[in-house]
Amino acid sequence: MPDGRYEHALKYAQERLQFGKPIGSFQLVQDLLAKMLGNVTACQCLVARTAQLQAEGKLGDHHAALAKAFTTARMRETVAWAREIFGGNGIVLDYDVARFFADSEALYSYEGTYQMQNLIIGKAITGLSAFV
Repeated sequence: MPDGRYEHALKYAQERLQFGKPIGSFQLVQDLLAKMLGNVTACQCLVARTAQLQAEGKLGDHHAALAKAFTTARMRETVAWAREIFGGNGIVLDYDVARFFADSEALYSYEGTYQMQNLIIGKAITGLSAFV
């Protein structure tokens, strides 16, 4: 399943030349790409599990909150790593990374902030409400 941020950064790393070779051949760029792919894969697994719980009629609010909190936090992290791969090009409009940044911030806060999702999860796992 493609993820725009990861695949966009991967393509850029394979094509962008620095010092006569693709930046994807540099160790730190490969490290960022590996961490990005790990985030994408973990999010896909969590979403698949959440869908499975829904299909079984077992999905609780805390499951959905966990999926939203985890995946949107990993998305923000992944976008930040993409921006690092793009360097200065990561802040210009020509490469869409700035748009990905704006999109990730909107999704992170839309329908409940990360912190609110964690309070829903916290109540489910402790049995205690932190809501006043």
